[in-house]
Amino acid sequence: MRWELHFSRCTEMAYTWDVPYIGTLREGRYHVEGPHRSSPRIAETDSAQAAVAMVVDRLPPGCGPAFIGNAGGTGRVRESRGQAVCRQ
Repeated sequence: MRWELHFSRCTEMAYTWDVPYIGTLREGRYHVEGPHRSSPRIAETDSAQAAVAMVVDRLPPGCGPAFIGNAGGTGRVRESRGQAVCRQ
């Protein structure tokens, strides 16, 4: 069975599609692609840790903890009790 692990900068649908994602290959290998499905494959690796490191190396500028809300609100962020919150 194959799976993909996607990351988003928001906690609710519609999610952001600006972070690469990890997928599985045969024989326990992994691939990193993205951030969009039409983007070329970045790399393949034998290690989940290496795949995660590749994603971290390619995080968008200013990327931090996920915003509470959806992708439509990422540009209008306010601080609430020390947590970034997307305005709806």
